[in-house]
Amino acid sequence: MKAIHGLWIVSLLVLSGTSAFAQARRPSRNLGEQSRVEVDIRRWRSGLVSELRFSVPGTLGSDFDPVADLGLPAERIFDFRIGVRLIERLRIRFNWFKVTYNADTVTSQALIIGGDFYASVSVVTSFLELEQRRGGVEFDLVRGEYGWLAVVGEWARFEANNMYHSDDADTTIPPLRMSLPLFGLKTRIYLTPALAVTVEALGMRRETIGVMTDFDTSITYNAIPNLAFSYGYRNSYNRFKEDEPASRAIYRMRGQYFGITVRF
Repeated sequence: MKAIHGLWIVSLLVLSGTSAFAQARRPSRNLGEQSRVEVDIRRWRSGLVSELRFSVPGTLGSDFDPVADLGLPAERIFDFRIGVRLIERLRIRFNWFKVTYNADTVTSQALIIGGDFYASVSVVTSFLELEQRRGGVEFDLVRGEYGWLAVVGEWARFEANNMYHSDDADTTIPPLRMSLPLFGLKTRIYLTPALAVTVEALGMRRETIGVMTDFDTSITYNAIPNLAFSYGYRNSYNRFKEDEPASRAIYRMRGQYFGITVRF
């Protein structure tokens, strides 16, 4: 069994090396496939859809939506991605974003957050910071003249910080952190050598830890091999399950983005 497994790995390396050699002799006619390093900077309008409940021993927290109940607005943030092609079929990739939501809102109902009582019709200052770091690899299963299909594996870490304040209460929730491996598929189809559509879907669920999923789709215009412009939509879903059912923390960020890609 070990010999078969080893042969499978060697075969993949040989096939990848052969494909890389062939590509070196016949460069791709698609403008987005002619470089090794890709840096993608996106301006993402990340609207928040969230369900929260923070309880402490002996005190059950209130269910609330930080957007509907506390007025947190959608934010425009930068979403950074870096990809490096090692061989024709194998790339390493990294992704990072951080978003901060804050607002001062007169509450319409009484809330209990982390054991503290917030009376109705009181001014509540809310601060919510979300950060995600991801890194991993993608391997092309199929490559053709008009695009490719790849499997993706990453390690992702998501962190949420929540703080709330009024004249009568001041609450800081201990940081919520979740780390999970993510697996999924990514495909890119070229409509013309300069115009491409990309779709990516990743996810993982662990009952004792939580759930992470990420869906991303975009259309990209490659002005030249080294510069491209894109428009797309991203939906990032993150649910902490460690403290359920007493507490509940779901953070979904979704919205459109515009991006600039620089390649080397």
